[in-house]
Amino acid sequence: MIFSRSRCFIGWLMAVLVALNACKNGPGTWKNEEIPSGIAGDFHNMNQTLLAGLKANNAKLFEDIMSRTMLQDVNINRTVELCSIRMQSGQNSLLDEFYVVHQYKRPNVIKANHHGANNYSLNYQPGTKEMYFAFYLLKNGTDKWLLTAYYNKLDYGWKLTELELNPYAIQGKTAPELYEVAKQKYAKGYLMDVVNTLNLSRSCALPSTIWRYAKEPEIDEFYSKVITEAEAAYKFPLIVKQLPTQPKIFRVFNQPMDEGMFPMIYYVSKLNLKDTAALKKENMQLRKVIGQVMPGIDLDKKYLQYTAFDDYPGGAKKSVMHYGLIDTLQ
Repeated sequence: MIFSRSRCFIGWLMAVLVALNACKNGPGTWKNEEIPSGIAGDFHNMNQTLLAGLKANNAKLFEDIMSRTMLQDVNINRTVELCSIRMQSGQNSLLDEFYVVHQYKRPNVIKANHHGANNYSLNYQPGTKEMYFAFYLLKNGTDKWLLTAYYNKLDYGWKLTELELNPYAIQGKTAPELYEVAKQKYAKGYLMDVVNTLNLSRSCALPSTIWRYAKEPEIDEFYSKVITEAEAAYKFPLIVKQLPTQPKIFRVFNQPMDEGMFPMIYYVSKLNLKDTAALKKENMQLRKVIGQVMPGIDLDKKYLQYTAFDDYPGGAKKSVMHYGLIDTLQ
């Protein structure tokens, strides 16, 4: 009982000290529930004003909390529009928030070591002595976007100074999580699929310009290794010799669809693209052997996209015909 009371007293004392320190504007960093309730309430009120305006696609609804510089930003309406599109599902949640009192106006690093494989740090140049960062996840299907709101305490009060919106998770996975998936595929020898997965990882590796994942150097090193191996293993165009028409695959990449990002395979066909029946028949044959040409490319995905061309785009011909097809795998 004595030990329990002692722990409660120490916890209470620490909370008081944190609050007093924040009130005195002493240097420090407070994250999430560490932020003293009084000032956290003010921040959250500003956030709610901001989110309401963003969802309504109306910047005027949060003009009162915008800095003078931001009020003059000609690009703000486009940013608001993009945020509004991503927020229509209503599945928006606060991921992390940080209140910082800087001792010096020099580059600062904040470590957020509470997300496991997704541990990250914030690397930035302070704009003012006191700053507040709010990171909101906006869910859109299986993808997630990160809304970053920067607030600074200016000589005329706390104001929103900048907004960012960047990809955070693709197919439900963050950059480090996609990296782990890529390593598993690499162990199975699915080299081209590894490249595609790592490209997905890289496309959401910077959810905010000040955001740095702890695994970033490891991911970059693995990516360089895989790219070198893939360039040695695959010489484009790849002639699909298993088919009598021998189509030539010349590009493989990730292409967005309504339900997310899925592989797209570009190939040149010898067939007349106006003969859609023959073209579809060739594509059905290609689907059956694509896993032999590029192992793993047709596994663990809902869709595989194809585009057949009658010649390589950008060639001497003024016009290149193409025809799109989608293979539903699941």
